Amino acid sequence: MTEPLAATSASTGGAAAVGPCTQRRAVLAALPGIILLPGIASACGMTEPAQPPSTVQQTTTVPATTIPAAEVPPGTAKQFRAGEATVIVAQPVEGEFVAYSARCTHQGGVVQVIEGMTLRCPLHGAEYDATDGRNTLPPAPRPLDAIPVTESGGQLTLG
Repeated sequence: MTEPLAATSASTGGAAAVGPCTQRRAVLAALPGIILLPGIASACGMTEPAQPPSTVQQTTTVPATTIPAAEVPPGTAKQFRAGEATVIVAQPVEGEFVAYSARCTHQGGVVQVIEGMTLRCPLHGAEYDATDGRNTLPPAPRPLDAIPVTESGGQLTLG
C-alpha cells in the first residue's frame, strides 16, 4: 500500500513529504512579496537619489528681434515678444542692456515686471532681479535664462 503525501515515514526523518501542491502554495504565498519588493526598496531609499536642479544661470536664444533702445529707459525693465518667446529687456544703468527669458525657472510661468527692476512669477510668487536675472525669492531654483542682446545705432537686437 502506498503512503499518503502528508504522512511521515522513517525514511524522511519524521518530516512531511512535499508534493507538487505544497510547492505551488509556497510559490503563490511568496508572490506578493516578490511583486512588492522593488516598490519597498525604492521607498526605503535604496535607489540612486535624484540630482538636484541646477542653480546656475543658463543662456538661451530667441529668434532675432530688433527693438528701439529708447523703449527701455535706464533703471527699468520691459516685457517684449521675440517670435513665440516672451522676453524681459532691462537697462540697469545708462547704456547697459540685458535680456532674459520671461519663463520662470520654477514651473515655467511668465514673469511680469512688478516695479522698476523687480520681476515676479504669478504662479507661486518667485521673484527675480532684472539687473542680472538672479532669483531673489523662492521657489525659483535658479536665475532666469540669459538672452544675448546687443545695441547699435539706438536699436537693440535680441537673439
